[in-house]
Amino acid sequence: MTNFDYVSDYFWRLAQAHDPADILQLELHPGINCSVYRCRYCFGHGQALNPGKFLSADEYEEIAKSLGQRRPTVIISGIATEPLTHPEADALVRVFRGRGFPVGLYTKGHNLTAAVCDALVDGAGECFVTVSLDAGTAIDYEQVHDIAHPPRKGDRVQVSFEGVLENLRRLSALKRKVKPELKLRASILVFEELARDGKLAEAIELLRPDVDLIRIAIAQDRNDGVRVDNLPKDREQLLAKFAAEFEGDGKVAVIASSHTPSRDKAFRQCVAQRTQITIDKSGNVFPCPQVALQPYMHLKLGNVRDTPLSDILDSQTRKRMFELDVDTQMKCRICDRKDEAINSAVASHERAFYGPAR
Repeated sequence: MTNFDYVSDYFWRLAQAHDPADILQLELHPGINCSVYRCRYCFGHGQALNPGKFLSADEYEEIAKSLGQRRPTVIISGIATEPLTHPEADALVRVFRGRGFPVGLYTKGHNLTAAVCDALVDGAGECFVTVSLDAGTAIDYEQVHDIAHPPRKGDRVQVSFEGVLENLRRLSALKRKVKPELKLRASILVFEELARDGKLAEAIELLRPDVDLIRIAIAQDRNDGVRVDNLPKDREQLLAKFAAEFEGDGKVAVIASSHTPSRDKAFRQCVAQRTQITIDKSGNVFPCPQVALQPYMHLKLGNVRDTPLSDILDSQTRKRMFELDVDTQMKCRICDRKDEAINSAVASHERAFYGPAR
């Protein structure tokens, strides 16, 4: 007797109906460095960026045009850089905001200049900004981020905890005046410095007047597998304590599942890559944000300077990668939490994406 697998069949039909070129997310890594930040917990810590001149604002305009009527969410971020270190950061934001793309920006906030803030509130469509603080005092901020002194040559903005807060407050004031629907969020990764009694609550109160949401989590392992030594002890209990402390607080979200920083190994193929791509500072296209670095050049799908993005999205090179084993062929089990959650969720129905028995 054979039982028909209705769930796998449903996923299979969805996979067949979806056009791989119609991506849900386009992630851009335009940053040229991390400014004075030397965060030991960074996903891409110690891994080299791919060589090549950074894309200009005009080239980002061509990327936007090549998508035609498609409107994926455009994430401006970085795996080993601060995205706003791009010398035309405000113009880059305007390219996509002006065309009505949903835009999300992830930044440390030190290069969140007045020009960038103006670009963020100028345009139709959804826009959200997440500023990563990871500390609640100036001393802890410098320690957690291992800030270099003096600033590196070419840095446009002097970094300080108060300076970042001032930038955040400026965007908050502009949001209230011009674009109240913009979502302004703060992200806090908890290290030993914030695990002490009362420290997290103090940091939250500092941010509360200016943001819509404050997300609390524990850092994942780095891409090279290293786990930093200043993660708090008893992480599961600590997150449970925070969840209880801020229960019912509409401005605080505690990611309770982040107590285990290591990665899931239950899935074999990457399903998440079917609906997203990432473009590094030099125009190289990759299947996900985590691999847009030199150690993963074997996963490069093309370069937008050589081939229009629309052609790369529909290429056989990209479609063949859907079939590859994460461990033995892609050699990249370094998913961020979003992609890992997606891949883990469909792992029990994995065969549905590669043709179930019918």
